[in-house]
Amino acid sequence: MTVPDDHSTQREPLRPAGSAAGATTTAWRSRLTTRRAVLLAALAALVVLAAVLVPRMLHTPAEPVYVALVTSRTGPGAPRAPEVALAVQFHVEDVNHAGGIHGHPVRVLSYDDGANPNTARRTAERIVRDDRVTLVIGHTSSPTATAAATVYAAAGIPFITPTATADGITADPWCFRTTYTNSSQGAFLAAYARHVLSARTATVLYADSAYGTTLADGFRRAFTDTAGRVEHTIAFDERPGPHRTRQLQQALDAVHADTAKGPVLLALPEQSALAVLEHLRSHGVDNTVVAGDDLSQDRFGAALTGSAQEKARPGSMTGRFYAASPQLTDSLTGAGLAWAAAYRDRYDDLPSWRAMSAQTATDMAVHALRQARAPHGHVTPRARTAVRDALAAMNDREHAIPGVYGDQVHFDATRSLYRPVSIGMVKNGHIVSAPVQLTEYTPEESTDAAADLAAGRAVSFQGRVLARQQIVYTGINFNRISALNTRAGTFKADFFLWLRYSGSDDAANVEFLNAADSKTGPGPPVRRSEDAGIKYRLHQVNATFTSTLDFHRFPFDEQHLRIVMQNRDHPSSRVVYVIDQPMLSQHNAEALRSGKDVGTSIDGLPNWDLRDPRTYKAAVGSTARLGDPDLGRVGEGIHYAQYVADVTVHRNVGPFLIRNLLPLLLSVAVTYATLFFPRDPRYTSTRVSLEVTAMLSSAVLLTSVTDSLPDIGYSVAIEWAYYAFMFLVGTCVFISLAGAWLVEHNNVRAWNRLAYLSRVYYPVFCLGVFLAYVIHFG
Repeated sequence: MTVPDDHSTQREPLRPAGSAAGATTTAWRSRLTTRRAVLLAALAALVVLAAVLVPRMLHTPAEPVYVALVTSRTGPGAPRAPEVALAVQFHVEDVNHAGGIHGHPVRVLSYDDGANPNTARRTAERIVRDDRVTLVIGHTSSPTATAAATVYAAAGIPFITPTATADGITADPWCFRTTYTNSSQGAFLAAYARHVLSARTATVLYADSAYGTTLADGFRRAFTDTAGRVEHTIAFDERPGPHRTRQLQQALDAVHADTAKGPVLLALPEQSALAVLEHLRSHGVDNTVVAGDDLSQDRFGAALTGSAQEKARPGSMTGRFYAASPQLTDSLTGAGLAWAAAYRDRYDDLPSWRAMSAQTATDMAVHALRQARAPHGHVTPRARTAVRDALAAMNDREHAIPGVYGDQVHFDATRSLYRPVSIGMVKNGHIVSAPVQLTEYTPEESTDAAADLAAGRAVSFQGRVLARQQIVYTGINFNRISALNTRAGTFKADFFLWLRYSGSDDAANVEFLNAADSKTGPGPPVRRSEDAGIKYRLHQVNATFTSTLDFHRFPFDEQHLRIVMQNRDHPSSRVVYVIDQPMLSQHNAEALRSGKDVGTSIDGLPNWDLRDPRTYKAAVGSTARLGDPDLGRVGEGIHYAQYVADVTVHRNVGPFLIRNLLPLLLSVAVTYATLFFPRDPRYTSTRVSLEVTAMLSSAVLLTSVTDSLPDIGYSVAIEWAYYAFMFLVGTCVFISLAGAWLVEHNNVRAWNRLAYLSRVYYPVFCLGVFLAYVIHFG
């Protein structure tokens, strides 16, 4: 008989169950197996954690893409520099947090032009010598931007100014701006003066600078083209000296000479405009004042409100004052208002139009850099040309990008931002939308512009037709949000709605588009009044509303409960609902208190955390012509203005997971315990039975967990955990059957290896699923 040597392989026979030595050996090996499994599981867990964390720890940051930012941190432009710089940096941080530009972070190189054209030119020359710079944002005043633009154009570096409005800045194809030109706003101010203020004469007071002269020229040409008469034009020398007193007297004499008491255009920077206006008002001049965008910021509104003249005679400085603006905060749409709220939370102040324009400049710059696949390190002329071409390509609606100004952000033929001009006035120290605006005319209700002109709904100006637009200052103060039914997609809301407006009461004829009962409306007002031509209507609404819910992240989801209000009869060219100024100044904690009782929360939703109530202006367009033959030539259908109240609610995940995942975790533990059953064949059926039962139980648990959801055509986040567990249990069943086969064939060594691997594989798989959820859902 041949006896195998020590190196030969043989199967170890099963020992008799009654053998004491065999039992001792089995117990010892069982303990050893358990220790090894635990050690291997811990080692595997460390390997998984290392695989996730070590690459991040050893990651070498990608080389940045450099963008130059030039503001006036010193000199006369210093007050406007911080908000531009903060807005740019704020947006760049968001871009970098989202992965930068193709994995490369954006690095901002900051410069100061001192609000001086000569310094601006030298700063530009310094920037063009830095071959890291791909693009320049900044130069916030017209004189500095004009001086620097020629340098950038000669060097072939794309340049975007967010706030400078002098016409000639964008004459070169390398130069862009994210606001309108002075000619554009000057002409619009003239149209407003002629057709809204019914002015026949005007006096122009302007700064002898690139900003003042182009704004004054634009106003003067447009005003005289429409049979208006500019009585006097006075240029102001901005340099300090005794001549300022003489100029103030000249301005006063010029205004007094206009017996028709026409409006006064102030094409002046802030400090000069404040001095001139105080001088005029203190000498009894009560003419209406119109001004350019430099005076359409809350800072100037606060200066007027806090002036000694205003305190002595309330309304003398703030009344009859109108200023042009590219964007007023009360007219922001949803995305813009969300950004403004985030900016306010960060810097404790709402952004001005300058900050919004700077954010838009950064947004368009980042888009161009991505499109051009902007290089990092040494930047070649060819790369800069590609960035310039990407900027120039954003020149119509088809190539527009979404931003804080809405979904249609693009340049016009002058490489200036395509923006309508808004007219603001002062209220409580803030610049808010004037009660009547002029907007581009679109024949949405009929194609007969002549009828609209005859009825006064539209005006003719320089070959264009402008529509009169009624502004409604709107606010919603919630009292209670309750009864959220996720299966039906409904919730109950009790709130106060107020409308303030001048003109036709058609503005108050509104409906709620997503009310569960189509007959739901604001009902009769519980309070009404009228002051200085402004009507006030207060309504209380208590109704059920529907809302489209998104469950992809369930149960880590947040939902938006929206109430959408719209005028029943008139399109957006006729009436627009904007945010009433007190709503803009309201902080989140205040908005979460009930309008009926400030000591009570509006949150009536169990298992949900209610946050961030927000209201904003919106618009909806119908591409359908609704069978109306009068709309045959109107390609885009009818557009309606909407006012949206949006409440964000977050599910309380902790209690939900404890209540719904505890049974699953118990199944996980029981299934794992089956992997430690002895290899005795008698345990195989019990082991497989427990594992199959765990799989079936998880299917029942999943049905119970998702029972609160409506019929949806996609998998929600928590389902993947159950699917992963079912897969894991399925592999355990396979392991159990494979182990039984190995025992049947007396292959103990292979059975031991399979046991070790399964006891390590199971916790590592669970850890991997857990880490995947943490990484994806935070």
